[in-house]
Order: sequence, then C-alpha cells, then structure tokens
Amino acid sequence: MRVAMLHNRYRTGQPSGENTVVAQTVDLLRNSGHQVDFYVRNSDDIAAMSRKDRALLPFRSVWSFSAERDLTQLLQEQRPDVVHVHNTFPLFSPSVLRATARLGLPIVATLHNFRLMCANAVLQRDGHPCESCVGRLPWSGVRHGCYRESRVQTLPLATSIGVHNTLHTWERYVTTFVAPSEFVRERYATGGFDPDRIVVKPHAVPHAGAVRNGPGEAVVFLGRLVEDKGFADLLEAWDSSFGQLVVVGDGPLRGEAEARARRDPSVKVLGQLPWSDCMDVLRSARAAVVPARSYETFGLVVVEAFAHGVPVVASRLGALAELVDDGETGALAEPGDAEGLRKALGLVTDPVTSVTFGERARQVYLDRFTPERDLAATERIYTDAIARHAHG
Repeated sequence: MRVAMLHNRYRTGQPSGENTVVAQTVDLLRNSGHQVDFYVRNSDDIAAMSRKDRALLPFRSVWSFSAERDLTQLLQEQRPDVVHVHNTFPLFSPSVLRATARLGLPIVATLHNFRLMCANAVLQRDGHPCESCVGRLPWSGVRHGCYRESRVQTLPLATSIGVHNTLHTWERYVTTFVAPSEFVRERYATGGFDPDRIVVKPHAVPHAGAVRNGPGEAVVFLGRLVEDKGFADLLEAWDSSFGQLVVVGDGPLRGEAEARARRDPSVKVLGQLPWSDCMDVLRSARAAVVPARSYETFGLVVVEAFAHGVPVVASRLGALAELVDDGETGALAEPGDAEGLRKALGLVTDPVTSVTFGERARQVYLDRFTPERDLAATERIYTDAIARHAHG
C-alpha cells in the first residue's frame, strides 16, 4: 500500500508526543513493506521567515493556498492509495484536505488533540479542564486569551476553528477520523462530529523486551514540570516513607523541585534526559506517577511504564482513567487532590502490590499496545477508508 503521511512538526524545544507517534508510524509502515511518502513541515522554520511571511502566517493557518497547491502537485505525482493527515497547524492548514479530496483520494485524520474545537488544543484554561468552546463557536477562547495567554494570537486560531466548523470542512473531506482513546471520541462527538466516523486506535509503544525485575525502586515522574501536569500536587503529596521520588523533565516548576530536593534527600531531580535514558529510569521504577490536572488524550508514559512491567498512579481524568485500571494495573486519584494522591502512592509503593500490579500492566501492554497490534489496526483503518471512499 502507498501512503501519504502529512504532519507539521512542533518546535524542537517543545516536547511532543505527536512528533514521536508520527515518526514511529512512518517507520512501522515502511519496515512492514508499505511505501510511505512523508510530507512534513517544521514549525522551527518560522523563525527564519521574512517579516512579511510571519505577519501573514495567522491568515495562512486558516487557509494556505500555497500548501494546497504544493500538496496537489505532490499527490498528482505519487498517487497514493490513502492520505493520512496528522497536524496541519500552522504551516499546512485545512486547505490540504481539499487538495486531497479533489484528487479523489481517501483521507484518514488522527485526532491527536482538540485543535478542531479549542484554540489551545487541550481543552484547558487556568490549569483546569474547560469545555466552553465544545460544540460552540470558540469566542470564549478569544475572550480569555487561551492561546499563549494572548487574545491577539488566539483570534486567528478561533477564526479558523469557527470557519471550518461552520463550513464542516473536516467532516466534508475526511473519510475516517482516528482517536487515540474513547475519551477523545466522546469529546468530539459532544462537539458535533459524527461518532460513527471516529475509530478508536490507541497509540503503540515500541519495546525491546527488557522488563522490570522485582518491585523496583523509586517512584518516577516523567514529563513537563508544570501545573497542569499536576507536578505541584505531587510535591505536596510526596512523603519520604514512599522511598525516593525521581523527577525526569524540565519546566517552570523545576526550581521548586530542586529546592525541595535540597532539603529532602528522598527527592532527586535529573532534568531532561534522552528517551533511552528515560526508559532505563522507568524500567527500575517502583511506580510511575501521572497526576495530571488537565485532560490527556492518551498518555504515552503510562503505556511505556506498562511495557516495562511498572504500575502507574494517575489522575482519574481524561484518557488516563481508561488506561489505568484502578486496583489492577495501578491506582487512580482525583485531579488536584493531594491527599488522594498520597493514598494511591501508599498503595502502589507496597513491594508486593507493585509486583502484582506490574505483572498485570505488562500483560495489558502485550494485549493492547504493541507495534504489531498497532500495525494491524492501522492497515485495517486504511483498507476500510479506501473501501468506504470508493462506495462514497
């Protein structure tokens, strides 16, 4: 099968699970004998643009005629069987959907986030979940300056969402939507998208085969050190009786974490590490902790922990509540509830419980999240989209 894969990469300094998932999908398909034409643009290139081009970018993010023209030419030359769209913001724009549809090609679009309904793409405001714009024109997002805390920068995004939802651009051109979780599917259905056209396919995590031996050692937090990831709640809930807390990542709260580490030997801050080193830390963990205060559309770190046979303590929120089976593969706590998080940590850091939960977590990974299962599901989605498009 010949697949055209389209993705606007996020900035290098902005860690992105989407970039990781897209790259893994391209490699998985190519290694399985499929031909993949990868059309990629990089947000890093914006810095090198002329002042005029940067000034026009907000308008082009609504509709880019140049991106439509360029993609039309590429697709005419390559004639793929299916086009798989990931992120179109800001350098592609939804214009690429019309370019594809005019050539009579089926389109699969992965809903990595909530950008088709929400200006900041994460359904969050002031560090808490927010659905003010779901199913409505997103002017509330402009009023609150939800994108980069700026009304001026939010306006073109809200305009794009409003225009394309009013015109039903995505629903008109996309054959099949792919959601990484039931939670994402439900939110888009609430926003007016046809749930029958949204297929749930969780992301996969590659794994070399090495798993944790025994109950592990430290509790590991792996992610951005920011309020919406619940990092401040974790510091409040943490007690040295749980063992050691190893913090991997960077962000505005790193200074607070390092200050805590100076007065509390049970806290260790490693900062940002390469992915392979992160996996080494995770493999030796007693538990991973994901105390998010805002919605997660999936939760790669949860599945990465499961792959290594490590249980997870997470918030009962968004997709995390789907991934972690409370009392089986880890424990759930209400977001923002430091006392509830403390109790969950106390449960999972028990050595016997950690081993039991970790073994179950590893089996869940094998049953649901391996690259082999992801490949089969992806191929099935493509085949179904091609057939559905042909019978239009």
